[in-house]
Amino acid sequence: MTDREPKPRLPPTALVSTAVVAAGVLLWMFVSRGWLVVAGLGAFGPGILRELGLLSDHDEFQRRAARRAGYHAYLIGGFAAIAVLSAIEWGGGAVDESAEWIRFIVVVLWLTWLSSTLLTFWGPQKTAARVLTAFGAFWAVFVVATLIGDAVSMGPDPELLLGVAVGIGLLTPFFGLAWTARRWPHATGLCLLAASAIIFLVFGMRRANFEWSAVVMRDTLLLGPLLVSGLALLFGWGAEETTPEENRRAAGRSRSRDQVLR
Repeated sequence: MTDREPKPRLPPTALVSTAVVAAGVLLWMFVSRGWLVVAGLGAFGPGILRELGLLSDHDEFQRRAARRAGYHAYLIGGFAAIAVLSAIEWGGGAVDESAEWIRFIVVVLWLTWLSSTLLTFWGPQKTAARVLTAFGAFWAVFVVATLIGDAVSMGPDPELLLGVAVGIGLLTPFFGLAWTARRWPHATGLCLLAASAIIFLVFGMRRANFEWSAVVMRDTLLLGPLLVSGLALLFGWGAEETTPEENRRAAGRSRSRDQVLR
């Protein structure tokens, strides 16, 4: 059996910063638009502190992973912004002047950086399962809060039942396929891409009374996790998967070597 180093773990600051981002988004949605700065502190604050030398929680592997993820965010974020704006122009639409475009670019950059970092640390199967669960929980909170708000404002309404059915339908791909990601990765990847295509055909680019920027933001948050997880499972992006037993053995060998060196 070949000697294998234990897989690196995400630093605690990564989990804390993700929680701060989620809190900032919820505050932005339900309290005041100005609270989006909290999400910005969670997304970019730790990196700024590391570059200033005020936070030293990363080893060499983690620094390489972060810089690799930053390059991916630059590529995907830049191309996504140009592609979406071009598609709207070619479709005969007019690009509105909403500040939502700024949020769209920031969201694409941060989601790309986060996905690349997690794939490097966890590999495709674990990343897909955890990302789908996290975003499913986020959308569940959003759907429940929206339905409660509608019920309070409109009172009993048959359309609320339709809203509940639609909400459950949107959440099923997140939670159901998060469970199958580790068991049948390739089949789950195909299902995620199929679910993305179906959701896009049903809801994608439907303007209704929304501006284009709001539609693009909605579709990015809804389809982004599904697409990234599906492609990662199909093509095996990220680190190689290892079993918990292999990780325990590798960690034991690493501790033994450290003891010998000391």
